[in-house]
Amino acid sequence: MNDAQAATRKRAARKTQFNLADRERLRAALRSYMQQNRIGVPALQLRIADATDRPPDLLPLKTLQRFLADCGRTNDAFLQPCFQFAQTLPAAGKTEDFARELAGFFGLQALHCPTDEGGTSKSAPVRLSGRYRVSAKRRERKVRVFESDETEYTLGYSTCAVEGDDPARFSFREEVFNPGMVDPVPANGTRHSFEGALLIFDPLVFVVAKNLLTRLPRAYWLREFEGGTLMGYGMEAAFLHELEIARPYSDPVDFSFERIDEEEAS
Repeated sequence: MNDAQAATRKRAARKTQFNLADRERLRAALRSYMQQNRIGVPALQLRIADATDRPPDLLPLKTLQRFLADCGRTNDAFLQPCFQFAQTLPAAGKTEDFARELAGFFGLQALHCPTDEGGTSKSAPVRLSGRYRVSAKRRERKVRVFESDETEYTLGYSTCAVEGDDPARFSFREEVFNPGMVDPVPANGTRHSFEGALLIFDPLVFVVAKNLLTRLPRAYWLREFEGGTLMGYGMEAAFLHELEIARPYSDPVDFSFERIDEEEAS
């Protein structure tokens, strides 16, 4: 390892515990790095080992493969050098910056929320910050954002993290584990990672994000219901394999975002 790498390694932040949001963010960063550099998991293993001054055998290849595929729960000790390596990577466009710029484009940066005596926000939109379990349900009738029936949302689709303390804008990260919306949900299959911004146009909740692999967009139009559940519909750009396909986007799909308790997420 050269002097520059050693200096970078010393400056890298240390982290010893990783909740689900941390894991999804780290997984997305490593996948993006692999895609941008056109390398596989074995090459990534060697680069992490070199950048963190560790022997490769202390970073088992199978464990790294399972973590990137989100199979099982990887222990925190293994993720520490992976996180240390990810901290040295150049920023690829922070979602927080994108959320701020997008909110500014719509003039949302001027919004303010009331606070209580302790300085805690009392605005409902700020309560959107947290983690959610996303379920999907296709319906043939026209989508209605203002009505809800939780019994219709039974198909597991993804998990997402909404982060921020501004009343109008948040960063948004989503890990889709059932992109084909099949039933039953596959235990092991294709997974898609998305990053973007969530904006509040009260009562509308709007999300725009990009697929970290294909760079194609998706969007959600939602509304908050009792208990902090978000419901509405979403659609995304289609990854076309055949040029004769006329419509380059998916059909609208109804979604429900159910909040995950902090104890469950940790």
